[in-house]
Amino acid sequence: MEPSTPRYAQLFIEGLKEANVTVVAAVPESLLAGVYRMCAKDNAIRYIPVTNEAELPGICAGTYLAGKKAIMVMENSGLRQACEPIARFAYCHAMPLVIAMSFRGEWGERNWWGHNHAQTMEPILSALRIPFRFIARLDDIKPAIRKAYYHADSSNWPVAMVFTGECVEVPAYAKD
Repeated sequence: MEPSTPRYAQLFIEGLKEANVTVVAAVPESLLAGVYRMCAKDNAIRYIPVTNEAELPGICAGTYLAGKKAIMVMENSGLRQACEPIARFAYCHAMPLVIAMSFRGEWGERNWWGHNHAQTMEPILSALRIPFRFIARLDDIKPAIRKAYYHADSSNWPVAMVFTGECVEVPAYAKD
């Protein structure tokens, strides 16, 4: 591990490896930047950056059908983009998908465009009947990843982890 790698990112990657996740499909964004940097350098993980969140469910479903584990990683704003393919895989094929999202729109958000991400995320997850948990403490990262895969696999349904607090990059505006 690089000394400058944030602890949350180290724990995230360790959690993925412990859960035998070999594919990370993602739309890179700033709140989980350390995770993306580590995935790109780790030979045990196939990192697939995409240009649109709607591409993520198909990559993860294909990985699942090939007998491997994948995770889709995005900002919570991406849920709106990925909604239709997630619903198709869930409702038509009972596909266990694991979603990891950073929580844009957290209390204290200074970007005007970030608030609607927080306002729409929970209603969308609820409408799709996707169970989700907020992960805010470093000690919860690895157990959350493990439990997310147990739950998705046993329910044959998508699950979501929403990373916030200690588990994301501290935006520059929040360091004051």
